[in-house]
Amino acid sequence: MNSETTTDGAPRLTVFGCRAGMPEPGWPSSGYLVQLDGGAILLDCGPGVAPKAAAISDDLSAIFISHLHVDHCLDLLTLGKSLVHRRDGRPADLGARLPLYLPAGGTAIFRRFNGLFPLGTEGPGPHPTDRVFTDVFEVREYVPGEPVTVGTATVLPVPMRHRLPCCGFRVSSNGHTLAYSADTGLTPAFDPLAGDADLLLVEATLASPGMLDHGHLSASEAGQVAARHGVRRVILTHWADTDPAWLADQAERAAQHFPGRLELAVPDHTFHL
Repeated sequence: MNSETTTDGAPRLTVFGCRAGMPEPGWPSSGYLVQLDGGAILLDCGPGVAPKAAAISDDLSAIFISHLHVDHCLDLLTLGKSLVHRRDGRPADLGARLPLYLPAGGTAIFRRFNGLFPLGTEGPGPHPTDRVFTDVFEVREYVPGEPVTVGTATVLPVPMRHRLPCCGFRVSSNGHTLAYSADTGLTPAFDPLAGDADLLLVEATLASPGMLDHGHLSASEAGQVAARHGVRRVILTHWADTDPAWLADQAERAAQHFPGRLELAVPDHTFHL
């Protein structure tokens, strides 16, 4: 994977993980690196994503978490502890905290989570591995519909339709736009999220519409959404199955509705906008 920041102003998308639910060998759960001119933004941090994010942590400008299902956020604690150890575990070496944008209520949840795994038997202490969500990450809770500026980028959290409160993210930088659906069913929210986007990273969890009532898209619905909103390029993701034949079928179902450039998310692949 090339972790260098862009030089032409166009974002690049690197898939760290794209497996729905729990990971399997070679297929981490959700995590997507948007590389920008002068930095990078990580969208979600599911199981298996932390080692990849830690390896390019010097380039990270911020992390955004779409929602609090474990396949999208569980590796945050692992990543935070990894960042401490990469700096020899000395608080003076931590430097500036990494901005971490969470859904409402996420701060308290992750601080309690961190406290369940203290360094010593006496409970959480002053060491930064016991204080990841105060000493390592600068935790902020985003407000759906309110844009966030990160370097050259504007990140708009858009509330989607899912079993838990969940936001997709519209990332705009230097005249280019990437839209990430996160987990969602069909919703009018695709209007502000995906309208005229250069690239739509959209979940295609289901083989057929209506298989689950959790708020997920089928591949055919993902293709319809892309076509309806004038998207120039689509990457399908959030795989419930990683069998090559199943993935090929998902691509075919989406392509029946979207005639443009359509690709499949694969771990460690980089897509240039």
